[in-house]
Formats: sequence, structure tokens, C-alpha cells
Amino acid sequence: MARTVDEAIALLGATPALIRSSVSGMSQEMLAGDEPDVWGARQVLEHLIDTESIAFRDRIGRILQEDRPYIRSIDPPARLQEGGYAERTLEDLLEIFEIRRTESITWLRSIDEGEFDREGEHEAAGTIRVGELLHYWAAHDLTHLSQMMTALRSRLLPHIGNMYIFLEE
Repeated sequence: MARTVDEAIALLGATPALIRSSVSGMSQEMLAGDEPDVWGARQVLEHLIDTESIAFRDRIGRILQEDRPYIRSIDPPARLQEGGYAERTLEDLLEIFEIRRTESITWLRSIDEGEFDREGEHEAAGTIRVGELLHYWAAHDLTHLSQMMTALRSRLLPHIGNMYIFLEE
């Protein structure tokens, strides 16, 4: 597992730069969802910031410190509204994410290899291990990077005219 742990951490470390390079300089319209209740690139970034602690660092930390803690699910859309992210500038959000993620990477690298097998009990998923949660965290990033690119793509599609015939799904 040590190799995939390192690779998962590397993917987590790459995410902030990928996001910054994809959204810097974009208009609010480009970054917004194109339908109600559909996240645009900005909302995906807000979600990644929000889940950095509550869904990942806090959960892993609890599993490392407690004996099989019970882990509750979260309501991501509700948390975004409560978190006040919409009032922040894009640059503020990018900086917050970069700082928090750098701290997370340093913290993850400090976890002893034997601790990746420690377990908790998630209310929906059942038994989860630190190593599984770490790998899920990286997969979660990739899922939302894809979602972010799809949201940006959807903003461009109305403007491509007949060139749509060359797009691959």
C-alpha cells in the first residue's frame, strides 16, 4: 500500500495547481453552474475547500485518535450555503484551498504506515480504514476535477456551432 499511498498523496498535492490553472481569470458567468442546483467550477472549488477538513482531515484524525469512531455523513450543498463561500473572491478561494491542501499534505506524510489500517464506522459506508479514506480523498478530487472540466465545457458548447460534430463524448 505504501506506493499507492504516495501516489494518492501526490494526486492530492497536484489538485490546487490544476484548479488554479483552469479557472484563473475566468468570469463569474463562466465559473457558475448553468442550471439551478448544478454546480459550476466555482461551487466545485468551494466544495473541495469545505470537505478538506470535515470529510477528510477530521475523519482521518478521529480514526487515528479514537477507537473505531462513528463517522456521520454530511450534506455538501447545505454546507456550501452555510460556509459563506459565495461572498469570497475566486482568488481568496484559491489561496485558502492551496494553504489548506499544503497543510494536509504535510500532515498526511506524517502518518505512520501502520496507522493506515486503523478503522472507523461510517454511517452509510460501514467499516472504513484510514488508507481507504486517503485513496477515496484522491479519487474524490479526480471526480470533482472532471466535474469542474465538464462544467467549464458546458459553458463553451453553445458557442461552437457546427464544430460539435467533432466532439467526442
